[in-house]
Amino acid sequence: MLAQLEALIALEELGTMTRAAARLRVTQSAISKRIAGLEHEMGGRIIERTGRAVRVTALGRRLAAHARP
Repeated sequence: MLAQLEALIALEELGTMTRAAARLRVTQSAISKRIAGLEHEMGGRIIERTGRAVRVTALGRRLAAHARP
């Protein structure tokens, strides 16, 4: 779950899967899978895709806020 939360925080801060993947040194596919797993666990949408950019939903922002130190 830690990797999933790291992906969420990176997406929130950077705004794209590409940038989040580069920061975490993984593939875009890995970021997408981590977010999908987190959405499944939380039972709701955490991000909204708009072309290449992503927007973190209210649920995602609350989750990210709790995950930060």
